Amino acid sequence: MANKIIRALWGNLHGEELKKYALLAVGFFFLIGSWWPLKTLKDSIFINTVGPEYLPYVKILSVSLFFPIVLLYSRLVDMYNKEKLIYFFISVYTVLGLIFVYFLHHPSIGVANIATDPKRILGWAFYVFCESYIDLIMTLYWSFVNDITTPESAKKGYGLIIFGSQLGGFAFTILGNYLSYDASQYASSVPLIALISVVMFVMIAGTVWLLTKTLRASSMTGYADQVEATESKRTAKVAVGFLDGLKFLLTHPYVMGIFGLVFFQEVVSTVMGYQMSLLVKTTYVEPGLVNKFLFEYGLAVQGISCLFALIGTSVFHRWLGIRTSLILYPLSIGIFIAWYLLNPTLWTIFYVMLIAKALGYALNQPTKEALYIPTSRNIKYKSKAWIEMFGKRFSKASGSVVNGVVGQALTLAGGFTIGLIALWIGLAAVIGKTFNKTVDENKIID
Repeated sequence: MANKIIRALWGNLHGEELKKYALLAVGFFFLIGSWWPLKTLKDSIFINTVGPEYLPYVKILSVSLFFPIVLLYSRLVDMYNKEKLIYFFISVYTVLGLIFVYFLHHPSIGVANIATDPKRILGWAFYVFCESYIDLIMTLYWSFVNDITTPESAKKGYGLIIFGSQLGGFAFTILGNYLSYDASQYASSVPLIALISVVMFVMIAGTVWLLTKTLRASSMTGYADQVEATESKRTAKVAVGFLDGLKFLLTHPYVMGIFGLVFFQEVVSTVMGYQMSLLVKTTYVEPGLVNKFLFEYGLAVQGISCLFALIGTSVFHRWLGIRTSLILYPLSIGIFIAWYLLNPTLWTIFYVMLIAKALGYALNQPTKEALYIPTSRNIKYKSKAWIEMFGKRFSKASGSVVNGVVGQALTLAGGFTIGLIALWIGLAAVIGKTFNKTVDENKIID
């Protein structure tokens, strides 16, 4: 019976392959489970301590701060294997997370102080901490997954992985929503939610350790390993410089195309997200109510993402393919933004962002990650790091510049995003076609 359910949801997954994807899904359960409460808290804390009008500035600030992080990451990739990198960065973020928990609980520095002031460093620092955590750890973990996966296997297994990730987000967002339900307990619930998330960091590293200790070596090889073995190209790993990941990005149209997909998504999401933040702050005055609304929004996103990951992600990949899946996501967002332009209310933008985030996590994220499978390890680890960390920050900062220019001018914001989505759809079609051709010809983009 269980085999029939698995086959219906994710295809012919069984044996060692099923075990691998199940463990990878557990790792994502803790990764996204730790992230979503932090994602909600970073917005809530920043809005309540610094002010929503400064959101564009913190996104711009993060671009410069992420540059040295990417350089450090690129250097460490040459020095240590991927498992050790995961252990190292998890340890760093666990220590930093515990420090933030202490300050969040502080009576004058922390969230008990309800005064809104752009000079409150905690709001700025916690926002950057949360953003860097998800970008770096998510990038590293997905690079690890893509490195041990083949395109055909990904069509089956990535659905299970995404289900595990969204289930984690759903479960821990429910917990965060429960702890935030009493708005009067805002000052005590926020540090507790943050502490629970930080504890989950350690579980990610524990899952990776279990995976590497229990799977056979043959199960830890991916598309690049198979192609190199077939073509007799296997050579010793060659270390490359700090900026080579950026060079690969700028000189490979396919990799630049992946960056373009990320750029369009983040700019559109940032512009529309800012519209929602402004409406939330004008609708709810009390900090606890803002926090409660954002957790309810997060719960709705995770609920839809979890359901779609269970019954939709693998089905879309197996039946429609990567190219069509890439196109459907921006097309769906464009339709909902058009609806918002006709009916600009808080609950309309709520549904716009709900669809953008839910399908982004459950459909677009695994589809975009599959694009890295037929690439070299330097692209998987280094160019991907530039795209997902520095490039994503740059994209959000670009969206924030747009927000600073258009402000609350809905017509300008909506028209701009609709234009970007048209370009996004065209790029998705081209990159999807290149992916299919590369895999069909059994090649590697390097």
